[in-house]
Amino acid sequence: MPTKQHNRFLLHMMEGVSNVRIVITDHSISSGEPWENTADIIQKSGNTWEIDVQAGRHGTDTVAQWFKSKISGGNAIGCSSNDALPGKLNFAFTCTLTFDYHNRHCELRDIQIGQGHNSKSENNWWIGSRNLKKISGIYILETDQNITFKCNVSVSGVNEFYMNINASEWMSKVNQSTSLKALSIPGTHDSGTYKISSAAFGARCQNYDIRQQLEDGIRFLDIRLVNASNSSDPLSLYHGIISCDVTFGEVLNASQQFLRDHPSENILMCVNNEKSGQDISENFIYYLKKYNGLYYQGNTIPELGQVRGKIVFFYRFDLNTGNSGIDKNKVGVRFGPWEDDKSFETKNSLGQKFYIEDNYQSYDTHKKVKFVQENLEKALKKGSENESILYVSFNSIAFGAFHHTPYQYAWGGIGVDPAMNPWLKQYTNYSGQRRLGIIPLDFYNNGGGNPIENGLVGNIIQSNH
Repeated sequence: MPTKQHNRFLLHMMEGVSNVRIVITDHSISSGEPWENTADIIQKSGNTWEIDVQAGRHGTDTVAQWFKSKISGGNAIGCSSNDALPGKLNFAFTCTLTFDYHNRHCELRDIQIGQGHNSKSENNWWIGSRNLKKISGIYILETDQNITFKCNVSVSGVNEFYMNINASEWMSKVNQSTSLKALSIPGTHDSGTYKISSAAFGARCQNYDIRQQLEDGIRFLDIRLVNASNSSDPLSLYHGIISCDVTFGEVLNASQQFLRDHPSENILMCVNNEKSGQDISENFIYYLKKYNGLYYQGNTIPELGQVRGKIVFFYRFDLNTGNSGIDKNKVGVRFGPWEDDKSFETKNSLGQKFYIEDNYQSYDTHKKVKFVQENLEKALKKGSENESILYVSFNSIAFGAFHHTPYQYAWGGIGVDPAMNPWLKQYTNYSGQRRLGIIPLDFYNNGGGNPIENGLVGNIIQSNH
């Protein structure tokens, strides 16, 4: 005789979520099998909920066909399965997922969830929806009404679903009259180092390429350039003396494609001459001419509405335009003089002020945390004079002899306490709007088995709302 069994899956949500509820509105189950129409939910940890559905287990293609009809025009993802869609399911149901996210009530409707069997005879779970779209390899679930936000959906194991805020168009939710100085902007330090082998000890600072960084919500890129011999792509990215095996053309192409796909966004790109004794101006001008419509043609820090779909260059080197025909006042913003391994105030020739925290050799993370926190708290202060300053706080530490790697400083190693990214994630775990400025990170996403380890980026983004 068929028996009702406990069938459990885990739902991992992003930081800032509370009051998760699931309301089942429809279901399908194999003939003769028992069904309980109410799911039990238990919060297992801060961001993980266990959902228990009591039902019988007998796989049929009838239930799978019902599931597939419900997601017509959309997509599905199966845990521990290489199949695009299920062949048989024990049961499936339609539900509405509701939750509070940073004090906003959110609803995701018309979600289909089912349980079946995979090739290993495991009871694996499926999630799908006609609102689930696959874009650039990422599964994105949209809200039904007003597209208030989008969620990235991913799976692991046989019964684990992950939902994280989709950050590909977060600037679209910010008032277009807002100055870039007034924003909290997640960035990457040494953004082009993702190809460097771990054997080049301490040179790699990122796990993901430029397009992925931008899709994940990163809007400040730290690009270090060296002259190259390729006349059609004459600048290459380096970290110190280590080649990143990435050209400046590749960075600009990835940025251009991202901005075409997401025209509400812009990219702040810090560019620097990485090799003393060379002048990269002539080669840099080559790109300014080639990508003439891609970048902001001004020299003061703009408002969002002025630069949607554009790159805003921030220069750490003196661009010599010579007789090139390029107007130096129409190529972006010049930082003031840059001091080495310090927190400092600087001003450019136009009187624009910057507060920079860049204590990259602060190997005692207690001291580094203090430096970062001091700069962030300065950024929070009200008043027109302070609000006219652009703040940049590097939450990164460089490798040094007999010291840890950038990854270990970012996420933890023997004797590293606190680790910089977990500390900053906790520091930014609040509700409400706060101006933090630009925060470049090393390894913003840990790159481990948890698909939502970039919750730190989400926290920084949420500081704008």
